[in-house]
Amino acid sequence: MSEDNIQKPTLDVERVERNDSQSECFYVGQTRGSSSDSVVCRICQASSDELSMISPCLCKGSMKYVHQDCLELWLNRSGLTRCELCLHMFQTHETLRYGCCESVLVWYRNPDNRNLLMSDLLIYSILSFVCLMLTLVCLLVLRMQESEHEPLGEELAKVAVICFLSLVIIAYSANVIIIARDHVLPWYRWWKSARNVRLSRIEIIDHQTEPV
Repeated sequence: MSEDNIQKPTLDVERVERNDSQSECFYVGQTRGSSSDSVVCRICQASSDELSMISPCLCKGSMKYVHQDCLELWLNRSGLTRCELCLHMFQTHETLRYGCCESVLVWYRNPDNRNLLMSDLLIYSILSFVCLMLTLVCLLVLRMQESEHEPLGEELAKVAVICFLSLVIIAYSANVIIIARDHVLPWYRWWKSARNVRLSRIEIIDHQTEPV
């Protein structure tokens, strides 16, 4: 028997083994792509039963599968209302995440906001003390002018004291309003923007097997 005849079966075996391995790989890939038992969420990358998955946008293939909880969490964190891939608008409804009093507590749990509040309260206390002292000084000046019995000097002192007190009150009120605005407006914008996004309409995955 010649050497060529001996090598032919070996080549045939290698060809058969290669074809078998390719067929096996194709079969495995087809099984994974067409299996309806479990699919992979494109957000958390966890496989799950198809009954717990949804298809809320126009994405195809494995990119269309997502857990509803994962998608709602992503919508809340990203602030988007559409798919980043197909730009499909999700049907959603929003509700405030916190009540008014609860939002104030959550807001001032942040160290930066809490430190700003403490510093502004210190400034407010100093301003209040200074305004109180100035008011007492003005009242003492008026009483001293009344004891001297000088009508013209008394009237001038009253006008001067009233003007000075008016300026003090205006400056004090303006500072209080500015301090309050610096706290209220950022908190209010954050409170109104902190919302829970929920899907109002979802499309459940079709139970039919998709083509590969």
